[in-house]
Amino acid sequence: MIVNLSKEHSLLTNWIAELRDITIQGDRLRFRRNLERIGEIAAYEISKQLTWKDVETQTPLGIHNS
Repeated sequence: MIVNLSKEHSLLTNWIAELRDITIQGDRLRFRRNLERIGEIAAYEISKQLTWKDVETQTPLGIHNS
């Protein structure tokens, strides 16, 4: 399944615009940080599509199903 993260205006679209901007590309730290941020958002969105299984976890308060 393809997810277009730039469909709606968000922080992600601003970070992508900064990556494309030739004046901002000269700032290596900012460029690198924007890549990290985009990666974090992409990983979060991808994780929504994964299949998960329920696991019982023993906690000090009892058993928790997650």
